[in-house]
Amino acid sequence: MIKNLIALTLFLFTCTLGMAQNKETAAVELAVSELREALISGEASRLKAITSEKLSYGHSNGLIENQEEFVEALVSGTSNFTAIELEDQTVEIIKDLAIVRHNLIGKTHNAGASPADVNLGVLTVWQKKGKNWVLVARQAFKR
Repeated sequence: MIKNLIALTLFLFTCTLGMAQNKETAAVELAVSELREALISGEASRLKAITSEKLSYGHSNGLIENQEEFVEALVSGTSNFTAIELEDQTVEIIKDLAIVRHNLIGKTHNAGASPADVNLGVLTVWQKKGKNWVLVARQAFKR
């Protein structure tokens, strides 16, 4: 009887932990989706809301931007995504951090350049601030 009670308690604990993890994973995936939409819209308020003030945003060409530079580049059209699709996404949560990897397939039309297709591997790091997940770091590489 005691063995069954212990087994049941462990099972319920594991289920509860799994459900909490799934809820956080869904919240991170929603934040990633919000970032994707903000990148396309180029709206400063949306970009600032989804990113950390300490943002380190690495482009596939080696350029690194802080939050202010990142937002300004998108608002001004210096960096301009016209379409973004994300594939093969994984999310790993470690306490208040989330590591997200995916492939980004999209189209850009940056200021002074012709429209171009992009195919990038992307690593992002997110931090939970209150109830929200914000982007702390991003690094892209050409595939």
